[in-house]
Amino acid sequence: MGRRLTSVLAAVATVVGSIALVRLADAVGKRELVRAASEVDAEANGLAARYDSLKQVVGQFQQDQEFLNYRIASLSKREPYLVIGRADRKLALAVQDKTIMETKFRLRTLNPDDDIYEVLPKATLEVLDKQARSEWTKPDWLYRLEGVTPPPDSLRVVKNAFGPGEVFLGAALEIHGRVSDSVPAEAVDHNYIELDSVPLKRVVEAVKPGTLVLIK
Repeated sequence: MGRRLTSVLAAVATVVGSIALVRLADAVGKRELVRAASEVDAEANGLAARYDSLKQVVGQFQQDQEFLNYRIASLSKREPYLVIGRADRKLALAVQDKTIMETKFRLRTLNPDDDIYEVLPKATLEVLDKQARSEWTKPDWLYRLEGVTPPPDSLRVVKNAFGPGEVFLGAALEIHGRVSDSVPAEAVDHNYIELDSVPLKRVVEAVKPGTLVLIK
């Protein structure tokens, strides 16, 4: 009886030991799998980051190529074009490879905290339209805010509201002069490159719809 009990206990101990070994091996296997999964995950994230970085580089090269193509096109014509330099905040009026005029500009944005490189991304644009005279018509809602009945349209017009002319570049971006004191700040609905009166007049006279504008 004693021997049989001993055999049974030995068998049970062997089974328990085997189960323990299996569980240990399973635990080690799980740790290895988790570690391997983490390594694969980290490598995948690294590859994704490198891919995003390469996409940015390719995108920059494409922008540079487009900029150069437009520059070459503008150099082959005898038509004026504009170059807006963000680093030195200068606007140049040029024909072929000659700078006709260069002037400092001030960037005015709807949000004063906006960065110039975000508001003016490197791009090649075309002038959409221009006006030799800048006028602004005071809207109804401003009169209502003041508690005043809106007068006839002819009495609402503010002449030279944005200086001696405006150049429209699209995407709520314009080139014009200092905004008149008669135009409240909350009524200005666009970002703009502000020029002094004399260079603004030259720009307005020189450009037309389709004129190239290079932002660098």
